Amino acid sequence: MSTHLAARTTMAGHAKALLRLAVPLALSSLSQMAMGLTDSVLLGGIGGGALAAGGLAASLFFTVLVILQGALIAAGVLAAQALGAGDDRRVASLYGTGLVVGSVLSLIAFAGFSLVKPALLVMHEPPVLANDVGIYMDVLRWGCPASLACLGMLRAILPAIDEAGLLLWVMPPMVVVNGLLNYGLIHGFDLSGWHLLPALGLRGSALATTLTLWLTVTILFVLLHRSPAGRRLVTPPRFSPGEIRTIARMGLPISVTIAAETLLFLVAGLAAGRLGASALTAHQVVLSITAFIFMVPLSLGQAANVRVGLAFGAGDMADARRAGFAATGVVVMVMTTIGLVLLLVPHRLASVFLDPHVAANDASIRTVVALLGIAALFQVADGIQVVALGALRGLGDTAVPMVLATIGYWAIGAPLGWWTAFRLGLGAAGLWIGLAVALGAVAVMMMLRFIARTGTRRRNEKRLPR
Repeated sequence: MSTHLAARTTMAGHAKALLRLAVPLALSSLSQMAMGLTDSVLLGGIGGGALAAGGLAASLFFTVLVILQGALIAAGVLAAQALGAGDDRRVASLYGTGLVVGSVLSLIAFAGFSLVKPALLVMHEPPVLANDVGIYMDVLRWGCPASLACLGMLRAILPAIDEAGLLLWVMPPMVVVNGLLNYGLIHGFDLSGWHLLPALGLRGSALATTLTLWLTVTILFVLLHRSPAGRRLVTPPRFSPGEIRTIARMGLPISVTIAAETLLFLVAGLAAGRLGASALTAHQVVLSITAFIFMVPLSLGQAANVRVGLAFGAGDMADARRAGFAATGVVVMVMTTIGLVLLLVPHRLASVFLDPHVAANDASIRTVVALLGIAALFQVADGIQVVALGALRGLGDTAVPMVLATIGYWAIGAPLGWWTAFRLGLGAAGLWIGLAVALGAVAVMMMLRFIARTGTRRRNEKRLPR
């Protein structure tokens, strides 16, 4: 068995190792969200139109790239399996091939983002909004290779080779760098008579974000290739055409699964718009809160695919099972705590986004409180489904979970949400009931799948020396 599992085979040992991987990943994801919040605040200083355009463009940019990163998640899982099997040489091939795959996907994304303005005009969006979004995206699209091919690959490979801690050194400081660049390039910056940065307005914000992405990946690449694990495992990166099919076979279902969940929440937002301004406002507030929270179980799911992948690659199905159960136990405790917070202080959370002293916000605040109650109830289910998906990916099982997730989201959650919202007249609460049931159904199906996959092969597992 690989030394990467080094006696961490008890439930407590797996939980400890899982948290060591998940914490840097969570802080990395939260740092990226903080960058987006900083951009929004600074864009708001030059007008609501700039804020709307920049927010829409950035949301579209990162949503598309998150979906496309499915292939790169697969490369990280395969690297963990290879390390578990003691095949360290394969890691450099997966790393190099993943960079190439990410680069190709970046070109596709770049081409798609180049068509955003005409697409918005075809959809009869206001010409001013379409033009501003086009201006922002024309600059931000140059960050595709940095965000997808580079940062996406690094987020996948670093946990697999036990170097996720590098993210802690780089991502939080980049929030500050992004804020300073955004302010300077939006408003301009002069020092002692020297005109250091031009005032570029909307373009300046996009340029700042793009430069921050490239600076981030440059620093991470340098640190990775100078680290002992990096020099041993991924230097030099090697391209292997044979690995493309393996990565695609595992990665495509991951991307589809991510898209199925992402699009469900997007459609729920569009449906909330039909319920009126206060319902839409409340939906967006609660979605912002839950999206922030989701970074926690998402990171635990990424850590789970590494821990399960290491055990699976070593041929120890019982250990893979323990790793998956340990991750489930951790996420249940964490998400139960978060759910209680949502239940106990909903008004305080609502007041972060909506001024309770403004009478016009009363209806939205009441709806936010109701939706937070529903969201609190599905936090555990949301955590279980994303961790179980991560554990199944560690087993190399992505096609069947893709089908099950699609059924849960679109054959169960979407129709139920529509029916309760519009037929029963529950409004936004009905939409969120549909989301809650969808997540619960997916959580049950994924856990049953994981139990079945790790249970049926335990009799034939290889008990390797520790």
